[in-house]
Amino acid sequence: SECSTNFNIYTDDCTCSVDFTLDTKFSGNQIMMYYGLERYYQNHRKKATSRSDYQLRGNPLNPDSNCEPYESDLDTNQVFAPCGLIANSMFNDTFELEWVSQTHKNGTETTKRKEIKFTQEGIAWTSDHGTKFKNPAGNDLVSGFNGTVKPPSWSVAPYELDPENPSNNGFLNEPFIVWMRVAAFPTFRKLYGRILMDENPELDNGLERGRYTLHVKYRYPVLFYQSKKFFVLSTTSIFGAKNLMIGIVYLVVGALLLLLSISFAFIAKKELHSFMGQ
Repeated sequence: SECSTNFNIYTDDCTCSVDFTLDTKFSGNQIMMYYGLERYYQNHRKKATSRSDYQLRGNPLNPDSNCEPYESDLDTNQVFAPCGLIANSMFNDTFELEWVSQTHKNGTETTKRKEIKFTQEGIAWTSDHGTKFKNPAGNDLVSGFNGTVKPPSWSVAPYELDPENPSNNGFLNEPFIVWMRVAAFPTFRKLYGRILMDENPELDNGLERGRYTLHVKYRYPVLFYQSKKFFVLSTTSIFGAKNLMIGIVYLVVGALLLLLSISFAFIAKKELHSFMGQ
């Protein structure tokens, strides 16, 4: 798109739209929204360790040397909060989902033009939120970050990440916590939000068949390192959301173990015959 080819991270604010069609209904009391990146090595040792866990537990003025080269601002001598490479590169595209029309069983369409509401509460692991990530003590979050400066690639301060939900700011911002949990593979997806039926009374237990438009506020460039971004809608079951990667890993590991067991059995049989021959 024009956003991806003519974009400056520091000066531009570009919005693009992607039209798509759901041929079948996505049933469920909640629909998961994910963003994904390809060929993005978030688990690179230098990047994954460039953070301060002590700072993230509510001590914005106290980063450590692991955050280099983003420990402090050389111009103001103020520390970055949050500090480190991984925090500085936080994914910051934003999405809005519009229900354009509903397709009925007889093939006719009904125009809807409704915004699908979603929440970003409950997307972070409970073991992270409030335990590994805490805000500075006190009721005034802005004062808690006095003496710090936002990371160079951020457009807003940490206490301004979610203007609509004051409790979802600072180090307790859930999209930030999700980003800080390092992905194991170069192609990955992370939870962006949850579409709840209680917040969308016009939906009948899921996303209906029909046409939709995804509006993207483009802020996160990927072409310069030959990567791609993608967006995923997924339903959940008692086993969680669909994840093909886990299945592929299990199959590969299982095949390797089977191959090794056959090899060891062949070697053991050969050794036994050799022993019996003596």
